[in-house]
Amino acid sequence: MINVSVAKIRRAKRCAKDEMLGTDMEQYHHLWSYAATIRETDPGSTVKIKLDTAEEGSQGTFQRLYYCLYACKQGFLDGCRPIIGLDGCFLKSAFGGQLLSAIGRDGNDNMVPIAVTVVEVERYDSWKWFLELLMADLGLGAENIPWTFISDRQKGLVHAVNELFPNSEHRFCLRHMYQNFKQKFKGKELKDLFWAAASTGNEVDWKLAMNSLEKASKDAAEWLQKVPSVLWSRSHFRQSSKCDILVNNLCESFNNYILEARELPVIGMLEWIRRRLMQRIQVKRTGMQKFQGKICPNIAEKIDRNLKFSRLCIPTWDGKNKYEIDCGPRKSVVVDLKEKTCTCGYFQLTGYPCAHACSAIGARRLPLLDYVHACYSRENYLKTYEHTITPVPSNKYWVRCEEQPPKPPAVRRMPGRPKKMRQRAADEPKKGQVSTRKGLVVTCKRCFQPRHNSRTCKNAIHLNSKFYKAPDTNVAESSSELHSSAPSPIVPPQPVPNQEQAAPVQKKNCRPGKQYTQPTIASVAKNVPARQSCSQPVSGTTSLAKGPLRPTVADVLYNLRSKKARRC
Repeated sequence: MINVSVAKIRRAKRCAKDEMLGTDMEQYHHLWSYAATIRETDPGSTVKIKLDTAEEGSQGTFQRLYYCLYACKQGFLDGCRPIIGLDGCFLKSAFGGQLLSAIGRDGNDNMVPIAVTVVEVERYDSWKWFLELLMADLGLGAENIPWTFISDRQKGLVHAVNELFPNSEHRFCLRHMYQNFKQKFKGKELKDLFWAAASTGNEVDWKLAMNSLEKASKDAAEWLQKVPSVLWSRSHFRQSSKCDILVNNLCESFNNYILEARELPVIGMLEWIRRRLMQRIQVKRTGMQKFQGKICPNIAEKIDRNLKFSRLCIPTWDGKNKYEIDCGPRKSVVVDLKEKTCTCGYFQLTGYPCAHACSAIGARRLPLLDYVHACYSRENYLKTYEHTITPVPSNKYWVRCEEQPPKPPAVRRMPGRPKKMRQRAADEPKKGQVSTRKGLVVTCKRCFQPRHNSRTCKNAIHLNSKFYKAPDTNVAESSSELHSSAPSPIVPPQPVPNQEQAAPVQKKNCRPGKQYTQPTIASVAKNVPARQSCSQPVSGTTSLAKGPLRPTVADVLYNLRSKKARRC
């Protein structure tokens, strides 16, 4: 029963948020206290703040913040594969900025957030500052294996990774790479050849795929060869990471995971992320403790899929550790069970048996789990979520710091209304849609011609269309007889055959060898036989007076009531 404007409701909602979370400007004043509280309550965590000071001793302006919790960092080092995804997303608060993230991958192919950083803008020096602090927390690698990075080729990131991690492998996200590819080279054929060249597991198949692409489009092959193959092709990836991913989907999943938090002020956003990660670690650990298998469920599904494909392979044993696998016409590969390698390249790249290796292992009746890498085991997964994130009290109980509070960053006002929705590609489906028909040519189901449908079709019906109806030959013959001018011949009457000479009459829908009984009212009445079977001879001399009396409707209803009374 209140009549208020939309603007007043918006202001009231803003006041309620400020009262619950604090204003954006107040949260920047409490950054030093919040960082000290995190370091005290959760030992081992890293929180770094960088200010932009014009003069020494003056109150600085907030510029960047690095945030890495001990449970996330140590869980990644203890149980994850040495691959890190790097990505950035925009913040939608009043002061804007961008959030850079480093995401790991556990043994079940789920995301493990390692660290996040709030920066003013995504560029070379901000990525370098983030990666320097990440290198201080994680080192250059684990167990003498350098890290493998995968990214979307952001601004300045490639140069920063090459400078700080010279021995590390850097992969490019193939989905973003294809977005650039299809701007110049369109068509489904080139798309399939592009993904085929990137998905092959060995160099021989990669060269064949590149030759096929060159035959289809020489310019497309030259464009793709300008990018080093070690950045985008599985055939040139290092086998130490035990990961064959081509896209940076886990980072995109994390950006969507924190979508609600990106509209909050800086401390509210970090607290939202911390609480969600604290709950996520507990849920993941409890779920895997109830799981009875030895291999993580997502990896077990992939191995089961390879087992199904292995039924199409024929293994031949050499007597020691190698098998020759026939997997198609004039195609065979070699599997070495001792070295855990296959000619296709997927066995050594992923760390679990491919379809060819499953065929060889099944021929020897060997345990399949012995050939799966330890990074996919249940014990290794529990190491990832072994550590916990310590709860943090409200700001009333935070550690008091003597540092001068930083000033909030300058607001960068862009022209137009602030955008909160991500700009999607032209062929990307909208939110809530699975696919789109945009760009497809409609074909009529009536005449099989393009660019219209059956509703507006005015052409003749195609013979193969479902709307086509064949003409009835019997009707055509009868109509021709009616309209013919010639008189029909007179057929003399045929004599009625005797009962002994009469042939059995077959019903149209009666199957040969089975008796057909026509349902009648007489068959419903009690002790009244049904009509004669279609397989018995019918005589023209039979009199209806000799047969049983035909019951009336009243008799039938009386019998039905009697049966119902007896049942009651």
